Amino acid sequence: MTEQLYRDFYFEDIQVGDEASHGDYQTTKEELIAFAKQWDPMIFHTDEDVAKTTPHGGLIAPGTYLLAIRIKLLHQGGVNRKILASAGFENVRFLKPSYVGEKLTLKIKLLEKRVSKSKPNYGLAKYNMELVNELGTAVLSMIDTVMIERDPSRRDDG
Repeated sequence: MTEQLYRDFYFEDIQVGDEASHGDYQTTKEELIAFAKQWDPMIFHTDEDVAKTTPHGGLIAPGTYLLAIRIKLLHQGGVNRKILASAGFENVRFLKPSYVGEKLTLKIKLLEKRVSKSKPNYGLAKYNMELVNELGTAVLSMIDTVMIERDPSRRDDG
């Protein structure tokens, strides 16, 4: 087991327009099928021969698998212990099929931020997130709003 990496930052440390890229993650047939059998056993996720006869032309990744890869890549460079929670996802879209063997990268951009009205010790940060393959084609896009602790030494509550 590897030791957990941490990359802590406060709400005040981020700026609208900040961008980052996290990756890469290469999908495998064995992992995709095992995940699909447990969580989303559609035939085009679990049976390679049948999947070849579908309009997809081969095994494709379940959307829930892509969401799991997204969070894995997000935390790959270190978990931010200043994040309290995700406040929710918006506009989750599976834009194109993701096929076995693709190398996926997570691209994120901070769209907006504001201090929480109900929890003023925290700020809300709204990120656009895209999971793209090695050709640069987005296979997943979504908005994720997270609550991030504010730095007590930099708070200006008036």
